[in-house]
Amino acid sequence: MKINKDLVDAVMMVSFIILVLIGTTDFENIIAKDVTMGALGLLTVGMVILRGIQLRQAAKEPKEEYEY
Repeated sequence: MKINKDLVDAVMMVSFIILVLIGTTDFENIIAKDVTMGALGLLTVGMVILRGIQLRQAAKEPKEEYEY
């Protein structure tokens, strides 16, 4: 399965930014904040794992040779 590096990077960056924004915002319901941050934390960790898998797949592929 081919993993799109740009998509993984974009989702990882957006989820991390939202994590920071939620973490610095005051919520009336602390449980909702904790659940939201937990879900986004899991999403971020998942994207880091997918990025690592993509790097391993890219390392196994033969390098392309360019003709001049």
